[in-house]
Amino acid sequence: MNYLFFLFFLITSLMGEEIYATFDVVAAREANLALTASGVVKTLRADVGSHVQKGAILLEIDNDDLVAGVALAEQSLKKAQVEEQFARQTYDRYKKVENVIDAELMDQQTLGYQKASAALGEAKAQVRYKNTLVEKTRLRAPFSGVISERNVQLGDGVGGGTMSLFKLISSPDAKLMIRFDEKYIPSVKKGSVLRYRVDGESGYRRGTINKLYPSVDPKTRKATAEVLVSGISPGLFGEAYISSENAK
Repeated sequence: MNYLFFLFFLITSLMGEEIYATFDVVAAREANLALTASGVVKTLRADVGSHVQKGAILLEIDNDDLVAGVALAEQSLKKAQVEEQFARQTYDRYKKVENVIDAELMDQQTLGYQKASAALGEAKAQVRYKNTLVEKTRLRAPFSGVISERNVQLGDGVGGGTMSLFKLISSPDAKLMIRFDEKYIPSVKKGSVLRYRVDGESGYRRGTINKLYPSVDPKTRKATAEVLVSGISPGLFGEAYISSENAK
Protein backbone atom coordinates (compact mmCIF):
# COMPACT_ATOMS: atom_id res chain seq x y z
CA MET A 1 0.00 0.00 0.00
CA ASN A 2 2.84 2.36 0.92
CA TYR A 3 4.55 1.43 -2.36
CA LEU A 4 1.47 2.38 -4.41
CA PHE A 5 1.18 5.68 -2.59
CA PHE A 6 4.87 6.40 -3.22
CA LEU A 7 4.48 5.54 -6.92
CA PHE A 8 1.47 7.83 -7.27
CA PHE A 9 3.33 10.63 -5.51
CA LEU A 10 6.37 10.15 -7.77
CA ILE A 11 4.32 10.24 -10.98
CA THR A 12 2.39 13.36 -10.01
CA SER A 13 5.60 15.06 -8.94
CA LEU A 14 7.19 14.35 -12.31
CA MET A 15 4.13 15.61 -14.11
CA GLY A 16 4.22 18.88 -12.18
CA GLU A 17 1.39 20.63 -10.40
CA GLU A 18 -2.11 19.82 -11.56
CA ILE A 19 -4.72 22.52 -11.22
CA TYR A 20 -8.26 21.36 -10.58
CA ALA A 21 -10.95 22.87 -12.79
CA THR A 22 -14.52 22.30 -13.86
CA PHE A 23 -16.02 22.82 -17.30
CA ASP A 24 -19.21 23.11 -19.29
CA VAL A 25 -19.47 21.96 -22.90
CA VAL A 26 -20.81 24.58 -25.31
CA ALA A 27 -21.06 24.77 -29.08
CA ALA A 28 -17.99 26.15 -30.83
CA ARG A 29 -20.31 28.40 -32.82
CA GLU A 30 -23.97 29.32 -32.44
CA ALA A 31 -26.30 31.77 -34.11
CA ASN A 32 -29.88 32.98 -33.76
CA LEU A 33 -31.21 33.22 -37.31
CA ALA A 34 -33.76 35.76 -38.52
CA LEU A 35 -35.03 37.26 -41.78
CA THR A 36 -34.91 40.92 -42.77
CA ALA A 37 -37.76 40.49 -45.28
CA SER A 38 -41.34 40.14 -44.08
CA GLY A 39 -43.96 37.64 -45.20
CA VAL A 40 -45.79 34.38 -44.56
CA VAL A 41 -43.80 31.17 -44.17
CA LYS A 42 -44.56 28.88 -47.12
CA THR A 43 -41.74 26.34 -46.76
CA LEU A 44 -39.96 24.83 -43.75
CA ARG A 45 -36.99 22.60 -44.51
CA ALA A 46 -35.45 22.07 -41.06
CA ASP A 47 -36.53 21.10 -37.56
CA VAL A 48 -34.92 20.64 -34.17
CA GLY A 49 -32.15 18.07 -34.54
CA SER A 50 -31.72 18.58 -38.29
CA HIS A 51 -28.12 18.46 -39.50
CA VAL A 52 -27.69 21.19 -42.11
CA GLN A 53 -24.86 22.23 -44.39
CA LYS A 54 -23.63 25.78 -44.83
CA GLY A 55 -25.85 27.57 -47.35
CA ALA A 56 -28.81 25.19 -46.98
CA ILE A 57 -32.25 26.83 -47.12
CA LEU A 58 -33.99 26.43 -43.76
CA LEU A 59 -37.10 28.48 -44.44
CA GLU A 60 -38.75 30.40 -47.27
CA ILE A 61 -41.51 32.99 -47.11
CA ASP A 62 -44.10 33.61 -49.83
CA ASN A 63 -42.21 35.13 -52.78
CA ASP A 64 -44.20 34.25 -55.91
CA ASP A 65 -44.40 37.89 -56.99
CA LEU A 66 -40.65 38.34 -56.57
CA VAL A 67 -39.87 35.15 -58.50
CA ALA A 68 -42.11 36.43 -61.31
CA GLY A 69 -40.17 39.69 -61.19
CA VAL A 70 -36.95 37.75 -61.78
CA ALA A 71 -38.48 36.04 -64.81
CA LEU A 72 -39.52 39.39 -66.30
CA ALA A 73 -36.08 40.85 -65.65
CA GLU A 74 -34.42 37.90 -67.36
CA GLN A 75 -36.64 38.38 -70.42
CA SER A 76 -35.67 42.06 -70.51
CA LEU A 77 -32.04 41.01 -70.29
CA LYS A 78 -32.38 38.71 -73.29
CA LYS A 79 -33.93 41.54 -75.30
CA ALA A 80 -31.15 43.92 -74.25
CA GLN A 81 -28.52 41.38 -75.26
CA VAL A 82 -30.02 41.04 -78.74
CA GLU A 83 -30.24 44.80 -79.18
CA GLU A 84 -26.69 45.33 -77.92
CA GLN A 85 -25.35 42.67 -80.26
CA PHE A 86 -27.12 44.23 -83.25
CA ALA A 87 -25.94 47.73 -82.31
CA ARG A 88 -22.35 46.51 -81.90
CA GLN A 89 -22.34 44.72 -85.25
CA THR A 90 -23.79 47.80 -86.96
CA TYR A 91 -21.23 50.03 -85.28
CA ASP A 92 -18.38 47.72 -86.37
CA ARG A 93 -19.56 47.86 -90.01
CA TYR A 94 -19.72 51.66 -90.03
CA LYS A 95 -16.39 51.90 -88.22
CA LYS A 96 -14.66 50.07 -91.07
CA VAL A 97 -15.82 52.74 -93.56
CA GLU A 98 -15.65 55.70 -91.19
CA ASN A 99 -13.34 57.62 -93.54
CA VAL A 100 -15.81 57.60 -96.44
CA ILE A 101 -19.12 58.28 -94.65
CA ASP A 102 -20.64 61.37 -93.13
CA ALA A 103 -19.30 62.09 -89.61
CA GLU A 104 -22.83 62.71 -88.29
CA LEU A 105 -23.92 59.26 -89.44
CA MET A 106 -20.93 57.72 -87.65
CA ASP A 107 -21.83 59.65 -84.50
CA GLN A 108 -25.37 58.28 -84.65
CA GLN A 109 -24.12 54.70 -84.84
CA THR A 110 -21.69 55.31 -81.99
CA LEU A 111 -24.45 56.78 -79.84
CA GLY A 112 -26.78 53.89 -80.67
CA TYR A 113 -24.15 51.37 -79.63
CA GLN A 114 -23.42 53.24 -76.39
CA LYS A 115 -27.12 53.37 -75.50
CA ALA A 116 -27.54 49.66 -76.22
CA SER A 117 -24.50 48.86 -74.04
CA ALA A 118 -25.86 50.98 -71.22
CA ALA A 119 -29.28 49.32 -71.52
CA LEU A 120 -27.62 45.91 -71.34
CA GLY A 121 -25.74 46.88 -68.18
CA GLU A 122 -28.96 48.13 -66.61
CA ALA A 123 -30.79 44.91 -67.52
CA LYS A 124 -28.04 42.83 -65.89
CA ALA A 125 -28.25 44.99 -62.77
CA GLN A 126 -32.04 44.52 -62.65
CA VAL A 127 -31.65 40.73 -62.75
CA ARG A 128 -29.13 40.87 -59.88
CA TYR A 129 -31.42 43.18 -57.90
CA LYS A 130 -34.50 41.01 -58.41
CA ASN A 131 -32.56 37.89 -57.43
CA THR A 132 -31.38 39.68 -54.29
CA LEU A 133 -34.98 40.40 -53.32
CA VAL A 134 -35.85 36.73 -53.76
CA GLU A 135 -32.79 35.64 -51.77
CA LYS A 136 -33.91 37.83 -48.86
CA THR A 137 -37.02 35.65 -48.56
CA ARG A 138 -34.88 32.57 -47.93
CA LEU A 139 -33.20 31.86 -44.61
CA ARG A 140 -29.93 29.98 -45.13
CA ALA A 141 -27.57 28.31 -42.69
CA PRO A 142 -24.48 30.52 -42.22
CA PHE A 143 -22.40 27.48 -41.25
CA SER A 144 -22.79 23.71 -41.00
CA GLY A 145 -24.34 22.43 -37.79
CA VAL A 146 -27.46 21.23 -35.98
CA ILE A 147 -30.72 23.07 -35.39
CA SER A 148 -31.16 23.34 -31.62
CA GLU A 149 -34.29 25.54 -31.59
CA ARG A 150 -37.16 26.27 -33.98
CA ASN A 151 -39.50 29.13 -33.15
CA VAL A 152 -41.66 29.24 -36.27
CA GLN A 153 -44.47 27.26 -37.87
CA LEU A 154 -45.70 26.89 -41.45
CA GLY A 155 -48.01 29.83 -42.21
CA ASP A 156 -46.59 32.17 -39.56
CA GLY A 157 -46.05 35.79 -40.44
CA VAL A 158 -42.38 36.64 -39.88
CA GLY A 159 -39.70 39.12 -40.84
CA GLY A 160 -38.10 42.39 -39.99
CA GLY A 161 -35.34 40.71 -37.98
CA THR A 162 -37.40 41.05 -34.79
CA MET A 163 -37.34 37.41 -33.69
CA SER A 164 -35.10 34.37 -33.87
CA LEU A 165 -36.62 31.75 -36.18
CA PHE A 166 -33.95 29.08 -35.66
CA LYS A 167 -30.97 28.59 -33.39
CA LEU A 168 -28.05 26.87 -35.09
CA ILE A 169 -25.10 25.33 -33.25
CA SER A 170 -21.94 23.89 -34.74
CA SER A 171 -21.51 20.11 -34.88
CA PRO A 172 -19.41 18.10 -34.17
CA ASP A 173 -17.16 21.01 -33.12
CA ALA A 174 -17.58 22.14 -29.51
CA LYS A 175 -15.52 23.75 -26.78
CA LEU A 176 -14.94 23.28 -23.08
CA MET A 177 -15.35 26.40 -20.98
CA ILE A 178 -12.80 25.66 -18.26
CA ARG A 179 -13.08 27.45 -14.90
CA PHE A 180 -10.31 27.45 -12.30
CA ASP A 181 -9.32 29.44 -9.22
CA GLU A 182 -7.92 32.88 -9.97
CA LYS A 183 -4.76 32.24 -7.93
CA TYR A 184 -3.59 29.85 -10.64
CA ILE A 185 -3.75 32.40 -13.47
CA PRO A 186 0.07 32.83 -13.59
CA SER A 187 0.46 29.04 -14.01
CA VAL A 188 -2.04 28.57 -16.83
CA LYS A 189 -1.03 29.61 -20.34
CA LYS A 190 -2.24 29.20 -23.88
CA GLY A 191 -0.94 25.76 -24.82
CA SER A 192 -1.25 24.30 -21.32
CA VAL A 193 -2.15 20.61 -21.44
CA LEU A 194 -5.00 19.19 -19.41
CA ARG A 195 -6.80 15.94 -18.85
CA TYR A 196 -10.56 16.09 -18.56
CA ARG A 197 -13.46 13.79 -17.87
CA VAL A 198 -17.07 14.34 -18.90
CA ASP A 199 -19.47 13.62 -16.04
CA GLY A 200 -20.63 10.02 -16.21
CA GLU A 201 -17.53 8.78 -18.07
CA SER A 202 -14.82 6.71 -16.39
CA GLY A 203 -11.84 7.67 -18.54
CA TYR A 204 -10.01 10.92 -19.06
CA ARG A 205 -9.34 12.64 -22.35
CA ARG A 206 -6.51 14.99 -23.24
CA GLY A 207 -6.79 18.56 -24.49
CA THR A 208 -4.88 21.81 -24.94
CA ILE A 209 -5.95 25.29 -23.86
CA ASN A 210 -6.33 27.49 -26.95
CA LYS A 211 -7.70 30.65 -25.34
CA LEU A 212 -7.55 32.43 -21.97
CA TYR A 213 -10.21 34.97 -21.07
CA PRO A 214 -8.87 38.22 -19.58
CA SER A 215 -11.50 38.76 -16.90
CA VAL A 216 -12.32 36.94 -13.64
CA ASP A 217 -15.88 36.26 -12.50
CA PRO A 218 -16.36 38.71 -9.60
CA LYS A 219 -18.85 36.41 -7.85
CA THR A 220 -16.97 33.10 -8.02
CA ARG A 221 -13.40 34.47 -8.38
CA LYS A 222 -12.88 31.95 -11.17
CA ALA A 223 -10.83 32.47 -14.31
CA THR A 224 -11.94 31.01 -17.66
CA ALA A 225 -10.08 29.18 -20.40
CA GLU A 226 -11.25 27.48 -23.59
CA VAL A 227 -10.43 24.09 -25.11
CA LEU A 228 -11.59 23.08 -28.59
CA VAL A 229 -13.02 19.53 -28.80
CA SER A 230 -15.06 17.45 -31.20
CA GLY A 231 -17.89 14.96 -30.79
CA ILE A 232 -19.01 16.04 -27.29
CA SER A 233 -22.59 17.26 -26.95
CA PRO A 234 -23.15 20.82 -25.71
CA GLY A 235 -24.79 20.94 -22.29
CA LEU A 236 -22.56 18.31 -20.69
CA PHE A 237 -20.10 19.14 -17.90
CA GLY A 238 -17.19 17.60 -16.06
CA GLU A 239 -13.88 18.09 -14.29
CA ALA A 240 -10.36 18.72 -15.53
CA TYR A 241 -6.77 18.87 -14.31
CA ILE A 242 -4.47 21.42 -15.91
CA SER A 243 -0.74 20.73 -15.93
CA SER A 244 1.21 23.91 -15.17
CA GLU A 245 4.42 22.35 -16.54
CA ASN A 246 3.11 22.13 -20.12
CA ALA A 247 2.66 25.81 -20.91
CA LYS A 248 4.15 27.93 -23.69
